[in-house]
Amino acid sequence: ETIKLVVPKPTRELVLNALALDVGAAALDDKPMAKGAIKLDRKAEILRISLPNELAPGKHVLVLRFSGKINQQGQGLFFCRYQEEGTGAAKLMLGTQFEATDARRMFPSWDEPSFRARFQLTAIVPQNWLAISNMPVESETPVQGGKEVRFGTTPPMASYLNVFVAGELESVEALTDGVQIRVVTTKGKSQWGQYALESSVKILQYYNEYFGVPYPLPKLDQIAIPGGFGGAMENWGGITYFESILLFDPQKSSDKTKESVFAVLAHEMAHQWFGDLVTMAWWDNLWLNEGFASWMGTKCTAHFNPEWEVWSRRNIPRSPWRRAGVAKEQAMEGDARSTTHPIQQPIQTEAEANSAFDDITYQKGQSVLRMLESFLGEETFRDGLRRYMAAHKYSNTTTADLWNSLGEASGKPITEVAADWTEQPGYPLVKIQRDADDAVSLSQERFAVNYRNPFPLEWQIPLTYSVIGEPAASKLMSGKTATISGVPAGRPLKL
Repeated sequence: ETIKLVVPKPTRELVLNALALDVGAAALDDKPMAKGAIKLDRKAEILRISLPNELAPGKHVLVLRFSGKINQQGQGLFFCRYQEEGTGAAKLMLGTQFEATDARRMFPSWDEPSFRARFQLTAIVPQNWLAISNMPVESETPVQGGKEVRFGTTPPMASYLNVFVAGELESVEALTDGVQIRVVTTKGKSQWGQYALESSVKILQYYNEYFGVPYPLPKLDQIAIPGGFGGAMENWGGITYFESILLFDPQKSSDKTKESVFAVLAHEMAHQWFGDLVTMAWWDNLWLNEGFASWMGTKCTAHFNPEWEVWSRRNIPRSPWRRAGVAKEQAMEGDARSTTHPIQQPIQTEAEANSAFDDITYQKGQSVLRMLESFLGEETFRDGLRRYMAAHKYSNTTTADLWNSLGEASGKPITEVAADWTEQPGYPLVKIQRDADDAVSLSQERFAVNYRNPFPLEWQIPLTYSVIGEPAASKLMSGKTATISGVPAGRPLKL
């Protein structure tokens, strides 16, 4: 590994992330380092390289030689065994899974989201294997026992978005808006990627127009992996999926599978902008990635498939103790209890980052964004997102940056409103009472279940209401109580 460094101030030590790696040698500016100068703290996942002399500010080159394990589970670089479709032959392929903090299992790096770098990967694989990474292949050179594949250099990005997949693979492909899109599968399964390919073309065109920033890479691979990890991962330019999530057989797959494939594609492709092009500065802002992709993916799915009614689709079966099972209510169930946490929760260590992937981050995050879109209006909300994207592309952000962009676009106090919903746990119950003088009184309190004496909180609540037969109106409830006037007695009121 060769790392080009820019050193801002004099230092006697280089500190990187590494995990489960054996670093055998290091050289700085072509000068070999003593073996004793290289120390790996396995518990802290830190590689320390002590320097013999103070390193001056400026540009330097660090070269590391290391070896590591190819894992069987989906952490870092992993392999999976599978049976080839049609032949039943036993096969093996490689894949990667780096989020949240497992890029350091494949190569020493600054493995935190705020450290953006350009990455250029070269790999040696068997001659009959297809190798895939974030960027297109620049060159293939025959070598003893296989071929050397060199990929193009990525834009500046976070380490966890790297990807490497290799095996006996095939694909179906299309070109749209200048981007080469492929759905990649193991041999014998590419025909089941046709629906994902057609959907990807539509979704990419929609997002290019919505965000106002075209997808910035020359290609996008949707990669079906038959084992090793579950779910999907938004690696920039090379999204990986457990194959049952990506593939659709028109002869055998259900309508529910078809809906799920589109929804997951829309979610992961939204990340190519929100998460990849613009990345949260630290894992306490994970909801910026996941809540946004959940909202955007559902919005996109509803746009193309209104008959699916995805906003009210049940994610889990109805049961006597679960009223509906829609995504919002999944989050509300947990958010009403004492064990909840704010959307934007403190994450102190990398180990804590993995615990943040939950219903509050995803489902509550998307529901709050949908509420704010309704409060500001669709066009104003999109204008704010375009401002945010243009201002912070190839960079890192916090939640405050998003609120600032939406506030500039709308002229409304979005920072104060949104903070109540993202920095506090729980949610309010609004009680409504008709008064005698054509007015309605509102009061709010924290809603809780099996939670004795919850800490009292208040929210600024965007309310939309209508008197039957009249246009809908909106009101920002900014205190414990509020009043809506001009509601004639006997006229139904909907909030």
